[in-house]
Amino acid sequence: MIWGVMIFCGIITFVTRFVMLSEVAPRELPRWMNDAMRFVPIAVLTAILVPNVLIMPEEGVTISGNLRIPSAIVALSVAILTRSVMATIIIGIATLFCLDWFVF
Repeated sequence: MIWGVMIFCGIITFVTRFVMLSEVAPRELPRWMNDAMRFVPIAVLTAILVPNVLIMPEEGVTISGNLRIPSAIVALSVAILTRSVMATIIIGIATLFCLDWFVF
């Protein structure tokens, strides 16, 4: 049974990659697909970052006393103003470290 599942998954993986590299698939995506693809990065980043900001390893979901929330707000502000990934990361981490140092 497990061999059948492994072979089936391998075939599906091969077919999905082969179709995109061959002449079977169209060269351009439909307009509605291109429009929908603009929302993929923000959806993925939100799904990754929100749990990391709100869920503390020891306590679970924590809103009061969570220093990651103000740091995330500062980092979001920097991202909107500068549109620079490096500036956002550096300012966000520096804010978190400064808040952690001043509060505790």
